[in-house]
Amino acid sequence: MTTTPTAATQTVHLAQLHLAARSRDVHRDLKDATRLHTTIQALFPDALGPAPRTATNTLYRIEREQTGALLLIQSTLPINRNALPSGYASQVEYRDLGPLLNWVDEGRVVRFRIDANPIKSVPVPGARRGKRVPVSGEEALAWWERQAGRAGLANQLVLDLPQPDVLGSRSESKGIRLRAMRFEGVATVTDPEALRTAITTGIGQGRAYGLGLLSIAPYRS
Repeated sequence: MTTTPTAATQTVHLAQLHLAARSRDVHRDLKDATRLHTTIQALFPDALGPAPRTATNTLYRIEREQTGALLLIQSTLPINRNALPSGYASQVEYRDLGPLLNWVDEGRVVRFRIDANPIKSVPVPGARRGKRVPVSGEEALAWWERQAGRAGLANQLVLDLPQPDVLGSRSESKGIRLRAMRFEGVATVTDPEALRTAITTGIGQGRAYGLGLLSIAPYRS
């Protein structure tokens, strides 16, 4: 009998790609989250079933720094860097997140960061389901408070930093636009297993388009 690996037993890999500033492929992908998603999925085997991103728990986030753009790719299967377009990344670094996930314990204090799509459901007359709409300000902070609690974190300090909308091409007539908010701060671990699961599988909507990747690090005052 085979068993499905849990967040506690899966190996979680993190690749940090320093994107080449002069690459046309990079400029194309940074403007279109659908194309970037396709580029990232090409780094994994083809035979992963009908939901390949979910099969590898692939999450990513763009970090825009003074020295250029950094692409973080987290997954339970290591990427094949040879599948990257030529000249796409000037440097690729790898990290096994196992030691960090094993370090997580109740009462630990961590720094966290996540780009997310905070939303709420608004009732629609005559419809069984409400319409999802983005929220900001106090509503966004309340959204993250709920998500953090489910992820095994008790917030001590939270900053909410608006990010550029996530734009993508779905078809000739309809595109993708997701409101993005960065939450970062300090929190106490209340449920280690819930936190490991949230880190491994992501949080919220837009996980295929650069949202939902929760990163943590030990907090040192």
